[in-house]
Amino acid sequence: MASSFPGAIDNFTDPLANSSLASPSHAGQHSDLNDAVEKIETYMGLVKVIPTSVSSAGGTAATLSATGTVTVGTGNTSVTINNAWSSLYQNYLVIMRYVVSSAANPALYVTLGGTATGYYGVTAYWAYDASGDGTAKRNNGTEWNWGYFGANNFSAAWSVMNPNVANRTAYTGGFAGDLYNGTTSGMLANNTQYTAITFAPSTGSITGGTIRVYGYRD
Repeated sequence: MASSFPGAIDNFTDPLANSSLASPSHAGQHSDLNDAVEKIETYMGLVKVIPTSVSSAGGTAATLSATGTVTVGTGNTSVTINNAWSSLYQNYLVIMRYVVSSAANPALYVTLGGTATGYYGVTAYWAYDASGDGTAKRNNGTEWNWGYFGANNFSAAWSVMNPNVANRTAYTGGFAGDLYNGTTSGMLANNTQYTAITFAPSTGSITGGTIRVYGYRD
């Protein structure tokens, strides 16, 4: 039988130890499995991206595992993920976990490719130990501001739309550390297709933690 996924979960007939190759059909089972796997590859929502390489500056080199996990390294002033974006997906999810800053509460700056102009964004954040309204900062400059580090761990998740499409790249996300939490969103004012993304603190360096990129299936 053909796969019913994603409309329904398949219920294939499993052969017994003494089943012949004709009952159930051996060729039919291969066909059913092939069909099911192809549909999973087509319809599954999030797929981990395996970048081609990673580079860093200022400290112990960032590393890239065979499964696509980027480990930030020690004392780096920037980390670049190459071929984070491709033509396979229009939209992506980027997750950063447990990164530590050497400086007091710097911003996390983000750029795409070699572009250094046209980054529009708004970042709003609140300190856990302060009362009253939060702070919002707007930028129109040489990078996006994707959040603010506290004194220790910083974790965040951002959705990035159209980075490898000949259209405006946009993003939205949230971040949390031991001092600040907040939200951020923005766009890049050009129609360039990008493959690389660079993370850098506004001052000091970053150490430890991981970065992973996932593609959203359309």
